[in-house]
Amino acid sequence: MKTKLSVLLIGLMFIVSIFGFTKPVEITFWTLFSGGEGYIMTNLIDQFNKEQNQIFVSQQPLDWGQYYNKLLASMVGGNPPDLAIMHRSSLVDYVERGTILPLDKYVSNNIKTDYLENIIQAATFSGQIYALPLDTHPLVLYYNKSVLREAGLVDSKGEVLLPKTFEEFYNFCKQIKEKTGKYGMVIEDANGLGERLWLTIYRNLGGKLEDSDGNFFIDKTIAEKTYKEILKFYEEGLTTYVNYDTARALLISGQAGFNFDGVWAIASFEDMGVLQEIGVMPVPPFSFSEKAYVWGDSHTLIIPKAPKMNEDKVKAAVTFAEWLVNHSYEWAKAGHLPVVKSVAESAEFLALPLREDFVVSAERAFVPEVRGWKEIQDKLLELCQGVILGKITPQKAAEDLVKTVNQVVK
Repeated sequence: MKTKLSVLLIGLMFIVSIFGFTKPVEITFWTLFSGGEGYIMTNLIDQFNKEQNQIFVSQQPLDWGQYYNKLLASMVGGNPPDLAIMHRSSLVDYVERGTILPLDKYVSNNIKTDYLENIIQAATFSGQIYALPLDTHPLVLYYNKSVLREAGLVDSKGEVLLPKTFEEFYNFCKQIKEKTGKYGMVIEDANGLGERLWLTIYRNLGGKLEDSDGNFFIDKTIAEKTYKEILKFYEEGLTTYVNYDTARALLISGQAGFNFDGVWAIASFEDMGVLQEIGVMPVPPFSFSEKAYVWGDSHTLIIPKAPKMNEDKVKAAVTFAEWLVNHSYEWAKAGHLPVVKSVAESAEFLALPLREDFVVSAERAFVPEVRGWKEIQDKLLELCQGVILGKITPQKAAEDLVKTVNQVVK
């Protein structure tokens, strides 16, 4: 009897030392994933729940379209989940509202030092970590090998040539059009074009997102250059105005040489069995870019503030969040890039199809850090579409964008 009691006491001491609490804790976890992503996340949660019996994670998947409205309503109503997914691009608004708990005193030093520097800094405000990034999902450039071969874009061994700079990419697109009559590149007409590609080109042209005082701003001259860079692909017939599904279909069917899309598309290409002819590479910077950049948002893990914070639940939520980040190899099967070096540099991750070809994009990824980003984002989409449809000039679009930014951040 004494032996059994001693074992129980030792086990209890171990639980306290590892988890910081003395009895099992259940935490609610709100997610916005569906399809393949939802399946992977559910499996990871089930795995965590089976591996130990001191924390039980209860997942509540919500519809993507209503997710942030419901999350904000739960915060305002004083009954938020214990843990939630939040895009990095949304963090600023919630941090400034004071609705997210800073995590520094709960997060282990091991994971802090394991993160890619650009990723953890993007989740840090006033020296405090407010979220644990789970991934980054940047814009990348997919290509159809058959189209490149048909256009003569091959080396002496018959291997396809890939553009090293954005200028070279433009010339490749011209050659595809001239030699085959097909589109050089395609991109969907909404977020892909107006936000993700626009911001990527803007940064690689030398455009900054902060002034000397650290305030968000857009350089009007470089914004105008960005619109012109995009517009020439449409004016010269190197691309066409299409939605997301059509852009992807044009690439797969061999009607376009390149397609700008997010890393998440690779999972779909794997399922379709087309990776023999479809390749992927980082978005090339300009030859004069001092540092390569690419738009890349992140799914992060946050702890919403509640009227009465339960310390055991906070510790349990952080314990699970760290476990999830450290097991992000499984999550990477959905196409997302891991953001901790221990996973990103692992042989297991690099053995996934094509991951080595674009993993450097994680180090180049950025998202704007500004309050009211949704309003600026909507304006970016509206103006870029207006430019390529001939409704507004690049100069006027740049002026209107700067005006909107000044109104939002003042």
